[in-house]
Amino acid sequence: MNILKIHDEIVESYRSYIESFIDIHDDDIRDEVSNRLGDGTLWPEPLVQFNPAYERALSVADLVKEKTLSSEMESVFHRYELYTHQVEAIRLGVQPKSFVVTSGTGSGKSLTYIGSILNSLFNEGTGNGIRAVLVYPMNALINSQEEELKKFKENYEKHSGRPFPIRFEAFTGQTKADLRKTIKESPPDILLTNYMMLELLLTRYEERQIKDSIAKNLKFLVFDELHTYRGRQGADVGMLIRRIKSILSRPLTCIGTSATMVSKGSSDDKKQIVADFASKIFAEQFTKEQIISEKLERSLNESGEIPSASELKQAISQDLTNFKDEDELRKHPTAIWLENAVALKVNEADGELNRATPIPKTDIATKLARAASLCDDSIPSVAKHLDGLFLGINGVNQALVAKGKRYTLLPFRLHQFFAQTGSVYATLDEPGNRHPTLQPGLHFAVNGEPDRFLFPHVFSRASGMTFICVYYDEHKGRLLPREFNDSMPEDDNLVSGYIIPGNEDVWNPETDLESLPSSWTRTDRTGKMRFDPKYRDRAPQRIYFKPDGSCSDDESEGLPGWFMPCEPKGLLFDPTAGVFFEANTSERTKLTTLGNEGRSTSTTITSFLTLDSLNRNGFLPRDQKLLSFTDNRQDAALQAGHFNDFIRVTFIRSAIAKALKSNPNGLDYTKIGPAVLEALGLPATAFAKNVVNDAPTFILDEIKRVFSD
Repeated sequence: MNILKIHDEIVESYRSYIESFIDIHDDDIRDEVSNRLGDGTLWPEPLVQFNPAYERALSVADLVKEKTLSSEMESVFHRYELYTHQVEAIRLGVQPKSFVVTSGTGSGKSLTYIGSILNSLFNEGTGNGIRAVLVYPMNALINSQEEELKKFKENYEKHSGRPFPIRFEAFTGQTKADLRKTIKESPPDILLTNYMMLELLLTRYEERQIKDSIAKNLKFLVFDELHTYRGRQGADVGMLIRRIKSILSRPLTCIGTSATMVSKGSSDDKKQIVADFASKIFAEQFTKEQIISEKLERSLNESGEIPSASELKQAISQDLTNFKDEDELRKHPTAIWLENAVALKVNEADGELNRATPIPKTDIATKLARAASLCDDSIPSVAKHLDGLFLGINGVNQALVAKGKRYTLLPFRLHQFFAQTGSVYATLDEPGNRHPTLQPGLHFAVNGEPDRFLFPHVFSRASGMTFICVYYDEHKGRLLPREFNDSMPEDDNLVSGYIIPGNEDVWNPETDLESLPSSWTRTDRTGKMRFDPKYRDRAPQRIYFKPDGSCSDDESEGLPGWFMPCEPKGLLFDPTAGVFFEANTSERTKLTTLGNEGRSTSTTITSFLTLDSLNRNGFLPRDQKLLSFTDNRQDAALQAGHFNDFIRVTFIRSAIAKALKSNPNGLDYTKIGPAVLEALGLPATAFAKNVVNDAPTFILDEIKRVFSD
């Protein structure tokens, strides 16, 4: 898998999508936009983040031998090697004592509380009601954890030869009625849910059996992804925990897991901050000894000794695309340098290894070139060597996964940021001297001159001509910047509108009146056509303006242009293209900024491009997957719906285009339906119930006829 190639394809395709909306008439603005799109202003070079190795400690078998864990645990976690933070957390959990684990992705945080809970159930017996409640911020995480518990169940039954004695169930909005009834009548040992559903379980009368079981039996309360509970949501969770504690008949062990919450300070300082947070949300005192942080180790060279400049230079000079095995990777000079100089850093406060801050690949190449005593001209070749190194690391890790190994060596991820496009900003100077920029601002500093206003520039969707967003003060003869979406000024003397730079090439009152709808004009006594009084204030007004924003109707006063009012009801016609609009038409339908994408559209497009690139690069259908994270359930639902709608609309439009291409003489309304259905190529089972694809032809034909109608 060449992840670097896939990444480049996604970014280039996204750029092509954004550029498809850009139609700018003025050369200087078009050139500036093209340059900024090319230099990565809107999608900078990705950050490379490495996932260092976690420090290894004891195995589950070792903890069983020292009587920390029940002997049954060895069957659940057969041959599991544990990290230091897992061992420290489990030692607290079996006491039992509350704790919080903060560590990175893939560090096995869930094993710390699953191990503590299962050990307690093995020691104290099962089937006595709900002993543990596991709370997750999203149902997707609940479903994932339920699958993990099923794997532990299978492990136990495989290695012990006995049925797994512990029951676990998920109770969410997705849980079917029959399973809900079973859970109420016979509560499981472990209940997985989200905090909103847990609130309902404690307050709804129909779930009183679950509440009673929690009140009598609960021993462990776990909140996964603890860092997501902040602000009002955090306050809600804090109150929920206090409500639970108020009904319990026994002490409660509170457990939290989280991504790294604090990045600065010594280990003790960071732990104390997390302890203070945990004390507030769990309503009990946490000490820093109850905060378990990840401990890292070097995976390639335990000594931490960095290769010499000559060793690095020699390694860089050799072509690299893959490694024979993991031993070759462990000994490779640039790989060792990469782990020690880029992936890890030593905390000066306590000497512990910490994750380093992600940086762009170009910065990594620059650091490596200097470490190898190479000149700056060699940075491109060093970057090429790094590409080979990254692909080699990927190849080794894929081989380790294929062999069933539970570790990887220096895995990395790319963080690509996409900025939302906005307006172009420029001064009121003449074309070629107006300093266009994509950076929002109010003023532009000109050497030796007073600062000038920066005005948002938008563009006609029909002609590509520039429309400058302004407030026009007719009394003072002054133009002020106006954001595209702002139409109602705070000052009554200001009129919202647009300046269209140009002369009669934009609007010629002598000839262009004839192109207006008849309702817009009237003929006076002399036979001359004029604007109807009803629309006179929407007519283009001749104006001359200067770079400082002053303006008048005097031709000697500056650059020529036309002022188009946009209030009330927005811009009613575009004189650059002769297009007219209904009063309720959105301004963004008439004029455009750089792009037309919002957050949902951008997410949908990048998601689609990712899946498409995986498909084109030979990934099997089962591996063409995308995982999206969000802290907001409503946003997740909206995004899923947006993506599904986009795919359906694209599918239909593609079928229409294919149908028209297959029928060069055109299609009337009686033929378009069947032609599109044929282009879709869908089997009857995709749109009809109780039918099979090998049904008689006359039945399938009738189904297709009804569907196309």
